[in-house]
Amino acid sequence: MKITFEDGNTLTFTSGDGGEVVENTADVINVTYWLWAFASPRVYSRFSRVPPREHVLRLLDIYIAYVKKGARVAAPQFQPVHYERRLALAIRLRELFERWTGPELAEEMMTISRALIEHEGIKAPACGWDAYEDPEADGIKFEDSLLWPEGVPAILKGQWPPKQSSR
Repeated sequence: MKITFEDGNTLTFTSGDGGEVVENTADVINVTYWLWAFASPRVYSRFSRVPPREHVLRLLDIYIAYVKKGARVAAPQFQPVHYERRLALAIRLRELFERWTGPELAEEMMTISRALIEHEGIKAPACGWDAYEDPEADGIKFEDSLLWPEGVPAILKGQWPPKQSSR
């Protein structure tokens, strides 16, 4: 994926090893944010709405395609990372969401979401998943920073990007 900024500079996303260019990078990052929400019962329980099942399935399909390529979007925060475990877990999570009627998440959905985050090389919160609270940054709720079918609410509401202070 290649992004060109207004000033003409470019940013190209590649796999973690610097090889193959990763497509749908923004969607993969958005899937990771959703996994974080599904892994955190206190965060998910405070959402004001339930994500549409079809939306979650679409994001999981993108994630599964990304995993099948062996791609990585971020440098790992620890070693070793068991990237090879992602595919089976992602497929199982998709199967669970195919039958999901919401709003509650099954324990297995939370467990798999946590494992997928770990197998992306991302550390769990220091306080643990069950104690993790809804992070609010610059007045933006976690729920509003996620990709929903209509877009990212924080962007749609003009809350992001944060306004720079004029000094």
